[in-house]
Amino acid sequence: MQTAAEELSPGQRAVRQALSRAGADLPALAPMLSAFGPVLAWRVRAREAAPGWQGPLPAIDEARFCLGAFLLDDSGFEDMSASLPQAARELLPILAASFPAVAGEFQALLAALESGVLSPPALAGAAFGEPAEAPGDIPGVTPATLGFAAAELVQPFIERQAQDLLPLVKELPWRQSCCPVCGGAPNMSLLRKTWDESEFIQAHGGRRFLRCSCCSSEWTAKRVSCPACGCEEPDELTVLRDPERPFERADACTRCKSFVLCLDTAEMAEIPAPEVAALTMLPLELKAREQGFTPMAGHPWSGL
Repeated sequence: MQTAAEELSPGQRAVRQALSRAGADLPALAPMLSAFGPVLAWRVRAREAAPGWQGPLPAIDEARFCLGAFLLDDSGFEDMSASLPQAARELLPILAASFPAVAGEFQALLAALESGVLSPPALAGAAFGEPAEAPGDIPGVTPATLGFAAAELVQPFIERQAQDLLPLVKELPWRQSCCPVCGGAPNMSLLRKTWDESEFIQAHGGRRFLRCSCCSSEWTAKRVSCPACGCEEPDELTVLRDPERPFERADACTRCKSFVLCLDTAEMAEIPAPEVAALTMLPLELKAREQGFTPMAGHPWSGL
């Protein structure tokens, strides 16, 4: 008979193990890990069960793409609103338990969705900042709660669609700081040991990947440069670190005052799930903000 742990997928195990290690290594982050850990675990489960891209794959104009037009520039993601009611039944109780101070808002949001006061398309639109009939028609639900919940509900479906789309353009040249799939800004970067004959993407110690804040796609970028403004002047690029966690850093630019978190996995025996690694770098994010830098894109916990 299989145990619950044995029934977890590799992705689910990776998140659970990363959360466990983070809890042991960073006791000061225990409240954030307790709040967001179940949310991140649900995201992985939902992504693995999501349908992915259903229609014909987008046509690719390679010349236009190479000039900077991301893949979904003209169309956007497929509508996932039909999947949101069931996703809401799973996630909103988790959010209510994780954030008890606003549990009533998540409960009211679920009731509005079940009763039809809030339609699934409107909930999906709220995830992308579009006006919706809520929260005006849902007493007690603030715009911030609606936006947060909607974004978390939509996230795994976007990520799953992006998994199908990224291979279409992965081998094409892309020199932009935004995502080649959806145009989102990066909220994290990773250094990984790889081998490639191309001089552009080869770097001592690891190849640099930017990770999209919207769909979690990854793409290569110059290692020694600012992803936001392209600055390559060493005197204007600075690295913020915690000496006790040398594999984590914030790459900041004094020219444009932006930063992006970076996980150096080149020498790591076990690479944590990126979703959890970004959360463990919250102290670095706060340090960068305190020094006047602005993230290229935030995380769900960035505004807390």
